[in-house]
Amino acid sequence: MGSDLHFSDLLQNIRSIFIPASSKCKVLDESFPAKFFEKEPSKIFESYVKFIKSRSNAEGIIKNEDKLALTTISARFESGDYSPDVGGLYKLYHDVKLVCTILIHYHPQGTRNYQMVDKFYKFGTELILRECYKLGASLTKSDRENSVGNEDRDNELNQIIAEDFITISTNYQVPLTQTYHIKTKDQDLFSSSIAKSTLDERPHELPNSNFELNKVIPQTNICEEAPRLGFVAANTSNIPDPTLPPTEMMARFLHPNWYALPTTMWLKYGEYKSWAPSFKENGTVIDSTTRGIIWLERVGYVEMYRKMEESRNSKSIHSEVNVAENDEKKNNDDLEKVSEEKTDQQMQKLNGENGKSGSTESKKQEFVNGKGAVDNDVATSIPASEAAPDGNKVSEPLLIKLENLLDWSPGNYIDDDEIEHLKNGTHDELVSATLLKIKKLRKLRISRKISKPSLEEIKAYYKVRRLLKEVLLAKQTRSLPMKHCRSFPVLQANYNGSIPVVRVQPTRKRKSKK
Repeated sequence: MGSDLHFSDLLQNIRSIFIPASSKCKVLDESFPAKFFEKEPSKIFESYVKFIKSRSNAEGIIKNEDKLALTTISARFESGDYSPDVGGLYKLYHDVKLVCTILIHYHPQGTRNYQMVDKFYKFGTELILRECYKLGASLTKSDRENSVGNEDRDNELNQIIAEDFITISTNYQVPLTQTYHIKTKDQDLFSSSIAKSTLDERPHELPNSNFELNKVIPQTNICEEAPRLGFVAANTSNIPDPTLPPTEMMARFLHPNWYALPTTMWLKYGEYKSWAPSFKENGTVIDSTTRGIIWLERVGYVEMYRKMEESRNSKSIHSEVNVAENDEKKNNDDLEKVSEEKTDQQMQKLNGENGKSGSTESKKQEFVNGKGAVDNDVATSIPASEAAPDGNKVSEPLLIKLENLLDWSPGNYIDDDEIEHLKNGTHDELVSATLLKIKKLRKLRISRKISKPSLEEIKAYYKVRRLLKEVLLAKQTRSLPMKHCRSFPVLQANYNGSIPVVRVQPTRKRKSKK
């Protein structure tokens, strides 16, 4: 009876520790098949895959999912299935490993939930092993103190707990830390440690095909030499005479600056140096596509917004200038009408005076002179646009921005057939035809041993590039979630030993004689 109470207290204590430990990863509340059990802990994942496949169809959907009995670790704690006298410690480890394996394969590698589940598996397994060892030790101690009648039952409990302990301890192992390794032209580069769980059966997701996995083996002090006699017993011949004054200042002092120790330094890329640490896609962590997306989100949108604001301001300025020109033109038209009315009145007045005064010649002469004067005045008042209707108007100078000239590229040309095919939705035919044209031109150029492409080939290349860009921009309706690499490669200097520090020399104070 006392052992049953001890077992119940043990399970209650383990459960009270597991509940706050799994508050973020939700291991205790994750459902799993109640009828699944595997005696070999190393084959739990393999047996679970076979168990699910036998109950699934060709599409991977479980048959009669409603009839599949499910349970949780919390429910089994409440029902008392983890009692140590019936092999409950291994059942608890079995269920913890099964649920953690399911969650590990559900979360992507390296995420926060992935690491939390892996930490819970390590913590839970080590806690079960520790409690199993303590329980076996307590039973062994109680065997010596109890009477002979309970020896058979205690021996059976000891055997069950010992088997569970051996089964769990032989399967559980701490994994070796791994890092990424890549060989460059100058030297080898290593990344920080990779957080991959031992439960994860998926292959490693390498950033690039040129990367390799490197196992980090911890350093041990097993191969150290035994201390020699000179270190055990002091060499009295090197002890100076205490009666003689010291001949050295600051003996055994070594300044750290005297050592030529390599330090950690950032990698330098010369003229390719930028905030993104790559320029070749074969040996880099971030490819050009990811770097372009980061640039667009950080810099490109700001530049586009600034250019839109500048275009708005320029349009408003042009509209104000056009309004001022229209007002000035209207005022000039009004002045011309007033001048024409004045000239008509002067002509009528001159005609009346010439009729009253004498000779016809003087009338003709004055009339001719008056008409000529009027014609001259009218001619001078006629604007240049009416005087030469057939002539070309003087064109205003175009506003050319140097920024647009700087940003111009050969891919800015747009042909009429591109617009037509994009409207009709037959741009794929145009892309195929242009690619075949480029292939034909390139084949002809290579056959003639010409390295530099022709103008027609360059134009076709930019045409295909422009069409594919429009197609991709039309299809991309939302931003894809990109996982950025926050670790940058650095040259890490590793050296053994420690830097010596200043040792305080014990000095004796001279006693002053009074």
